[in-house]
Amino acid sequence: MGLTGLVWAVGGRLPRRVGDALARLASVPLAALPLPAVAAWADSIEAGTGRRPGFRARRRLLENWLRNTLWSLSLARWSDDDVLRVVRITDADVAKLRDSLAGPGMVAALPHMGSWDFAGAWCARVGIKVVSVAERLPEGLFERFRDARAGMGMTIYPVDQPDLMRRLGDDVRAGRLVCLLADRDLSARGLAVAWPGGGELRVPAGPALLARRTGADLRVVTTHFDGGRLEIRISDPVPGDSAAELMTGVVAGFADAVRDDPSNWLMLRRAL
Repeated sequence: MGLTGLVWAVGGRLPRRVGDALARLASVPLAALPLPAVAAWADSIEAGTGRRPGFRARRRLLENWLRNTLWSLSLARWSDDDVLRVVRITDADVAKLRDSLAGPGMVAALPHMGSWDFAGAWCARVGIKVVSVAERLPEGLFERFRDARAGMGMTIYPVDQPDLMRRLGDDVRAGRLVCLLADRDLSARGLAVAWPGGGELRVPAGPALLARRTGADLRVVTTHFDGGRLEIRISDPVPGDSAAELMTGVVAGFADAVRDDPSNWLMLRRAL
């Protein structure tokens, strides 16, 4: 068994409270180390907010990153009650989801914040079918994640899925919630969008193109760890006529969320 398989096997069996305690304890010594990934995150936060994060923010980042990883590995073992108990979302934001799905359809653009994977698990538990896209990972990890999510009512396509946009369009028109991570471009065809306050973020055009093709609402969805709870926030529909205008609005939504909660942006590489 390789390292990736070992992490999956161990992390997927840790009880939630044990994993949360491990994340809290391990984050303290890790935050004191000169980790290149954390330094890259700090550079992005400073560029995007004008404030250099200190030790406390680094510790929270690492706790959130560890918690997200452990929750994602163990999601298939969570009961419906456990998922519903952990998530906090306002009635108004639930109504936004329901209204879009009952009307023109909805494309959700998400940053790597909190636990985007867990947000999909919550949707599946409340009767919303979720579709997403993920990059292929080594040692069969993509297949493990895909199969585990399928058991919870979530469909995950690989990023190299043939005819991907047509499939996603069919999903939107069928009333499924299409969730796309949109704060990092995995191709050479992304858009460079100005980040409010300084810098620019290179993002995929896919969420905007899909919304325009189907007529669906494009909304920004962010998730935020607050101790052992996860808050889900849903924006109003992003306005715009072109892909560039729509993704500019998406990035503005990301920037607001990062300024409000920098330690939940789990982008452990230089983004800005």
